[in-house]
Amino acid sequence: MFEVKASNNDGIWGADISRLYIHVDPPFFLSWWAYLLYSLIVVVLLFFVIRYYTNKKMFKERLALEAIKEQNMKELNQARTNFFTNISHDLKTPLTLVLDPLKQLKETLGANDKTASYMQVIEKNVTRIQRMISQLLRFREIESQKITLNPQVADFIGFVKDVFGLFELYANRKEIETDMAAHQSQLLVAFDFDIIEKILTNLFSNALKYTPSKGYVGVRVYESTPEELNRLAREVDQKEKEYISVEVLNTGDNFSEEQIATLFTSFNRLSARRPTFEESSGLGLAIVKELVDTLGGTIWMVNKMNKVSFTILLPFKREANPGQVGGTVYDYTISELDDMMLEAAAPDSTGKNARKANSVLLIEDDPSLRAYLEQRLSEKYNVYTASDGTEGLTKAEKIYPQLIITDLMMPGFNGFEVCRRLRQNFKTSHIPIVMISGKGDDNQNKVKALETGATVFIDKPFDVNYLLQQTETILKSQQELKEKYSKRFLVDPSNVTISSMDEELLTKAMKFIEENMDNPDYSVERFVSDMNVGRTILYQKINDIVGMSIKEFIMNIRLKRSAYLLQHSDATIAEIAYQTGFNNAKYFSICFKKQFEMSPSEFRKQAASESPQANT
Repeated sequence: MFEVKASNNDGIWGADISRLYIHVDPPFFLSWWAYLLYSLIVVVLLFFVIRYYTNKKMFKERLALEAIKEQNMKELNQARTNFFTNISHDLKTPLTLVLDPLKQLKETLGANDKTASYMQVIEKNVTRIQRMISQLLRFREIESQKITLNPQVADFIGFVKDVFGLFELYANRKEIETDMAAHQSQLLVAFDFDIIEKILTNLFSNALKYTPSKGYVGVRVYESTPEELNRLAREVDQKEKEYISVEVLNTGDNFSEEQIATLFTSFNRLSARRPTFEESSGLGLAIVKELVDTLGGTIWMVNKMNKVSFTILLPFKREANPGQVGGTVYDYTISELDDMMLEAAAPDSTGKNARKANSVLLIEDDPSLRAYLEQRLSEKYNVYTASDGTEGLTKAEKIYPQLIITDLMMPGFNGFEVCRRLRQNFKTSHIPIVMISGKGDDNQNKVKALETGATVFIDKPFDVNYLLQQTETILKSQQELKEKYSKRFLVDPSNVTISSMDEELLTKAMKFIEENMDNPDYSVERFVSDMNVGRTILYQKINDIVGMSIKEFIMNIRLKRSAYLLQHSDATIAEIAYQTGFNNAKYFSICFKKQFEMSPSEFRKQAASESPQANT
């Protein structure tokens, strides 16, 4: 506030003229709201600083935790690998003590001895276990990076021809056409004989094993193309190295994208089903990939027109002087070929041609187990086989077996889906099913198997005698069920309680017969028309359930009704004959006696004497 005074001419100030008040605002950066903004900025900065250091600390802790987890995982994998390695080493001794005495025992048997076929199965599967153990040890060796390369100079193309030529005998046995082509007649490079032999042997054996009869397997050796060289993760040195590609092409089913992505994984099972290649161990292609990677190459697989192509690209050091391949360099290939020939050996089929009373359909994708179970089952039953669920469902509709045995894990439809589809299909809904599984003692699988329609669930490994006993018991129960509706079973048909899996079919059948009980013109054709089912299928269903033809079944129900009326009514025998569809009382008496082994009058007397009223 400023006070203003006025003065006169004499310089004497007089009274106050006025009082003036002037208000001046402070600058904006000193205002209260500016200070508030400064405070907010400081708080936000402090928040982000604290958050930054907190996140940084959490990130470090997370990295440390991940490092610990990774270390623990490595230790766990190492411990697991060491465990399997030690177990594998320990198994080799007892397996040797099994295999060698078995060979000695086999030599003492005659060529036509039935026991020789069982010896062959044992020998084949012991050899198979040994091969799995050898693959596991080899894979352990590769994982541990203990492989020492020993390159020698030799003709690579000649080496490939020699290895592939060893498989000619197996190819001829399966009537497979083979062919090999190379971009030049000779290629002198340095390579490790042992590793290349294992790579080629695994690829050739897989291609031949999974090529159908009269198929094709081709091998092509050529200089790698620029597009193929781009598949290598490292820089290509074309001055010092020779890059060669080997393609193995065979006819067969193509792979899905999911299968291709996991094809070279060890113990790969391709989405809960067996892999197309290496069903036995799941290590063959994984070993090939590891060996190719060890050599600095790469491997890939592509689908072609009805063919599967595996290609390996390998770098070799160029050489001018030829080397000499040792005489035992093909030992691994010969051992693999011996196993293949042993697996391909057909089991003794003695006794299979004799026709049996019951037929069994065996659905199993493992060829060795399928062949052995077929051999054992064929001693008592007509055995039909299928290699997967899709083929099994097709054969079930064509064969109408009395029992089906199916594996759980199979290509195409698995065991659960097979059971479900069999139960939903009118043609096969009555057939009992035995499911076998190698997924361990899993109660959930057992429950699910029973829920989808399996009669019995058996875990692998199992005693085949137990399977045979279960099969016999189930078929015996089926026969007893048929006898329930046989001529010795006396009951009012309309009051029958049916507990079989085809309750609806039999209830519907007896309903139509009951409605036409007094109609002598009710024929098989009318019955089939009323049931609205094909005559062949209906005949098969009724025969499988009650053991009678359609005509016998209709007659059976009529006679059971007459027996019921003889017991519970005062009508004459002639009246009962007409009420149950017989035009002639004499013919009725003949049929009744044939069914119940006594005349209607004798039956009525016996029923009256056994009734409670007669005893009072």
